[in-house]
Amino acid sequence: MITTNWIRAIAASTALTIACLVFSGYAKAAVPYIGYTYDGWGDRVWSPVPYVPDRVVEGEDLGIGRFNNPDDMFVSEDKHVYVADTDNNRIVEMNERYEFVRSIDKFTHQGKEDSLLKPRGVYVTPEGDIYVADTGNHRVVRLKQGGEEADLVILAPKSEYFADDYVFDPKKIAVDSAGRILVIADRVFDGIMEFDGQGVFRNFFGANRVTYNPADYFWKRYFATKAQKERMVQFVPTEYTNLALDDIDFVFTTNAERNGTPIKRLNPSGTDVLLRQGFSNPIGDLKADSRGPSTLVDISVGPDGTYSALDIVRGRIFTYDSEGRLLYVFGHDGNRVGTFKTPSAIERMGDAIVVLDKELARLTTFKVSEFGRLVNEAVHNHYIGNEKRAAELWREVLSLNENYEIAYSGISKADFRAGEYKRAAKEAKFALDRNAYSKAYKHLRTGVLKQHFNAILTTILALAAAWIAWKQIRKFRRRRGGISHVDRTP
Repeated sequence: MITTNWIRAIAASTALTIACLVFSGYAKAAVPYIGYTYDGWGDRVWSPVPYVPDRVVEGEDLGIGRFNNPDDMFVSEDKHVYVADTDNNRIVEMNERYEFVRSIDKFTHQGKEDSLLKPRGVYVTPEGDIYVADTGNHRVVRLKQGGEEADLVILAPKSEYFADDYVFDPKKIAVDSAGRILVIADRVFDGIMEFDGQGVFRNFFGANRVTYNPADYFWKRYFATKAQKERMVQFVPTEYTNLALDDIDFVFTTNAERNGTPIKRLNPSGTDVLLRQGFSNPIGDLKADSRGPSTLVDISVGPDGTYSALDIVRGRIFTYDSEGRLLYVFGHDGNRVGTFKTPSAIERMGDAIVVLDKELARLTTFKVSEFGRLVNEAVHNHYIGNEKRAAELWREVLSLNENYEIAYSGISKADFRAGEYKRAAKEAKFALDRNAYSKAYKHLRTGVLKQHFNAILTTILALAAAWIAWKQIRKFRRRRGGISHVDRTP
């Protein structure tokens, strides 16, 4: 019976996907994965795929030889793609058509020639400055003049926070509009390292909390011998795996936590302000198989507060809206076009999504399907406050997937703003959106009370007057009947 239900679910999802692909003109080949989301009960619900594979880009296609263990990728404002080709000791730049522009492996610094060694991170500012996490050389390099000259090199910081023998191994990097350089480094558990524009270490930023197994903590605290304690793993905060900046310089991060808060949005003071108003927190897959929970290794911030996280365990991409609601999931592990072996980086190129795979040594681009386009447009209109248009788009989404609960929630919010509280409550009920239902029901109840206030008040006063009159009549009848039972004598 369970197998039959799975077959039916997969068949239904495939049919929906094929319909979306036919309408959108992307039905070039079979999509090697199934789209889905999660409902209010935490169950997986099949859905049309939001993105379909478009093309694969490999080093051989560019005429520069095979990529070798590429670890990071960045798309600049002019839509150029930069790849940290780690084991080839270079940064590869492509234009928006994925044509080779240049390869950066050497540069000059203070009049001397220098070179990169196993770079694991790259970031490009709107002004064109290229920041490289030059991991093998234990430094961060800022390249100017077309990548030919370095005007800043950041080495291991000298601070009371670090031991004298500390080895600086930066792996990911980002730079905000104020020139603040944010670095994630190996074996640093105190948070993101913050440097100023001159490369001077200032402080740690947004440290993770310590997480541990209560049973292990109890054993180590009260029962383990000294030798056992020395062999046990230390309780230390989880390292960040990647970071990205939104349009107001808030820092989105991913970390290796599998059950806590693997995605955060840090404000300038380092406080996590990520909204988590969906059916569940943004953690990737809610139900794990033998490989365990999702491990998120990168995040890409899109328009309208949306963000997409990359799961290295199953090769899946989870996209959430600004309120933390899961919009859609796509991707899978494997060797086919559109699947991944060891995905390491995710970026957006307009409406497209680009994923870098370090093991397969290639980039895979994904185009949005008709279903994904409608969802994205509906989210955009909701984000800018155009609820009427958003509701129209959500209804189109429901024509492709009647089980898409977020669409009902969006329609409910539009009805709520229009003052249609009865319909808003009904749609919120379909969406299993308890908060929206409570708000709509509260206003509906208030409206009913206002509409019938005079009748209700008149009824209450009439009942009160009738009760008083009945008491008086009863008292009068007792007096007419003679003395009370208290005054009677035997």
